[in-house]
Amino acid sequence: METEGHEQPAEITLTTCPGTTPCTPLSKNQLKKQRKLAEMVELRKLRRQKERERRKEKKAQAKALGLPSSVGPSRKELKRRQMTASNQNAADAVNVAIDLNYDDLMQERDISKCVKQCLRIYTINRRSEQPLRLHFTGIKRDGHIHDSFKKNDGWENWNVEYHFDRLHTDIFDKEKVIYLTCESDTVLEKPQPGHTYVIGGLVDHNHFKGLCHQRATTDGLATARLPLSEHVDMKTRSVLSTFHVFELLTRVAAGQDWTEAILETVPQRKGAKAKNTKESSTKTEQESFDEQEEEEQEENEKEPSLPMS
Repeated sequence: METEGHEQPAEITLTTCPGTTPCTPLSKNQLKKQRKLAEMVELRKLRRQKERERRKEKKAQAKALGLPSSVGPSRKELKRRQMTASNQNAADAVNVAIDLNYDDLMQERDISKCVKQCLRIYTINRRSEQPLRLHFTGIKRDGHIHDSFKKNDGWENWNVEYHFDRLHTDIFDKEKVIYLTCESDTVLEKPQPGHTYVIGGLVDHNHFKGLCHQRATTDGLATARLPLSEHVDMKTRSVLSTFHVFELLTRVAAGQDWTEAILETVPQRKGAKAKNTKESSTKTEQESFDEQEEEEQEENEKEPSLPMS
């Protein structure tokens, strides 16, 4: 038994334990980042809740008017399409790999944009009539891109084949790998089954121009570029974002021609207009004929009139 007056031992904690040092308090910037992240998570939850409520309202309104409650394929149909693409034989499937081996070359905001483009690519593939077999390669485990993926709820359940710490050169037959770069001299005619088309997942604002092409040639891979200049004229540079390149591949692989696919995919700010060689040649011939007639008419007007007899 304890005797009266005997003092109880003090409770030992991390702050009172001998040999320990108190934690360094977070800086103002760190605290600000924590608060901002928490606010983003809450806003995302509220946004999703509002989207669900809007969808319910639209369904209720359509039902009251006797209209179909959904437009386009159902989730079940979309899932069936993706499973069909995933279960295809290697010889029949068109593989597309997003090369994410650029973890250390992008700033935090660019990494966030890169992952958002990956989300957009997944959505495009999910809603495509003929989904392609989609791979995300070169993800460094617990790296910056991996951490950014973790901020998206349910990313592990996407119908995508993730390859951590493995590059496309480690996964696919190099003889059937084609890296898509705008610097290539080879023009891609159409995505072929049994081949893998690699798109560089680099958001660099043109700081590392030609890097994807350089890496591909160093690895001994074939390269190709999209036939943009062969089908359309654009006011700006013919450099597209990662998800635009992927969308073009899905459209053409599903049977759409390049001109139509480019015009429906490329942003309007690029001012893309279809090339039509037949119309342009006809127009040129007609213009030259009209010019010749005008010249002859001018010459006739200049000739002096003969005197009346």
